[in-house]
Amino acid sequence: MKNKYIIIGSLLVIGAIALGSTLAWWTWSTSSNEQTNVVVTVGGITINYEDGENITNNNLIPTSTKEQGISKDITVSSTGEVYLDLNMKVVSLDDGLKDASFKYEIYDGNVLMGNGNFVNSNIGDNISLLGGVEVTSTPTTYTLYIWIDGNMSNPNTMYNQNFEFRLNADATDETPGMQTLTKLGLTSNEGTPDFSQVATTDEGIYASKDDYGVSYYFRGAVENNYVQFAGYYWRIIRINGDGSIRMIYDGTSAHANGESSSDRQIGTSAFNYTYGDNAYVGYMMGIDNQCTSGSCTGSTKTTSYNQAHSNTYSSTIKKAVDNWYKTNIVDTGYSDKVADVIYCNDRSTKRGMGYGTRETYYGAYQRIVDENNPVLTCTNQNDKFTVNDTSKGNGALTYPVGLITIDEVTMAGVNMETDSNSSYYLYTGNDYRTMSPYSFSYLGYAYTFVVRDGGYVRGYDVSFAVGVRPVISLKSSVALTGNGTMESPFELSQ
Repeated sequence: MKNKYIIIGSLLVIGAIALGSTLAWWTWSTSSNEQTNVVVTVGGITINYEDGENITNNNLIPTSTKEQGISKDITVSSTGEVYLDLNMKVVSLDDGLKDASFKYEIYDGNVLMGNGNFVNSNIGDNISLLGGVEVTSTPTTYTLYIWIDGNMSNPNTMYNQNFEFRLNADATDETPGMQTLTKLGLTSNEGTPDFSQVATTDEGIYASKDDYGVSYYFRGAVENNYVQFAGYYWRIIRINGDGSIRMIYDGTSAHANGESSSDRQIGTSAFNYTYGDNAYVGYMMGIDNQCTSGSCTGSTKTTSYNQAHSNTYSSTIKKAVDNWYKTNIVDTGYSDKVADVIYCNDRSTKRGMGYGTRETYYGAYQRIVDENNPVLTCTNQNDKFTVNDTSKGNGALTYPVGLITIDEVTMAGVNMETDSNSSYYLYTGNDYRTMSPYSFSYLGYAYTFVVRDGGYVRGYDVSFAVGVRPVISLKSSVALTGNGTMESPFELSQ
């Protein structure tokens, strides 16, 4: 049963607000030197708001670091298993503060949990700070920063401006993934499908463990996983365990299942132009990709697993994906809707040493080729690609975007033993890359898994240029309308 916990405090330049239904009042003003705590306990969850650093200026002014602006500690704990959404409602905001340099960030220790600015904020908006975070009996303290970044251009219109934000929370005993399913009007099936069989009909949604909790994935010829976002169409792969919505690029218009179209990819790219070392199965790698075009082996050979698979240099395909993301998501103002979640480049080995020119078969080979047993967890933290999350991920990405894994493709409806499936929702009629390493062969070639134009999967030399389909995840807090069909895709609520 879902329970709401209404909070409890404001961030003010000057003034005071009511504490929900407690009928108490508190003030945090520019002239106050007091430290005021507000503690709320409802339905087993306790939230403690601490003022943090005092504001010592009559007006918020540009600062060189976020620590010199407003900081506020928020400590949460619970007597049971609870998942928390923390939002910040815009009560008032002068137009002069609607600038990219007026920012917020929230941290769990040193881990950035969320960030953004107030360019597009309006009175009444709820800005998501945390979405579906698990609250346990061990207290966790999150620190919220709000400041004008003095390292950027600050228009004169920002001076002598006022604002008021109010924190509010929503907590539930449902997992974050289930919360998102419910929000989208979707339900899941019981059990696990037979992955030795292809899925040519709409088999619905199933659950499987991932690195955040329980994930819900779409299988077969589903017709309720269309999303329109940032001017493009996407298909939902799964609801991640943290409640965010993982989806794959699907073109500038909506495409029906079974439709063959090159519009369903952003272009073509090699995974790495260089193929002559185990390092080149990596989305990032420990030696430089020494070629700019064409097929070449590269002269430097790695001498250890750690050297081959350290995340120092970007792959050819990562550069292509990053460039597309910057132009089409960041530069168009949609990046605040995208979650920082794990994208798995599983370089765990089934057999072989995983470096130099030693013959090696990687973890996904065993799961997909030998066992028909796909998973949504990622074995090594070094292979869990994230931007800022260094708690669960590796923090190696520039942008929160990656590629689909072969495990996700298999769960969606294909396997290595069948030559064709043109019915399931991931079929495009074109070859395209996954993020999953396949092998380094005795012939001296690095391979990753590729979805072939016939709708089946194979290992493919990394130097071949095939289709690129970026994968991103929408934050769980993003409000969507629609029912997920071609005619009425999920899209941002206006």
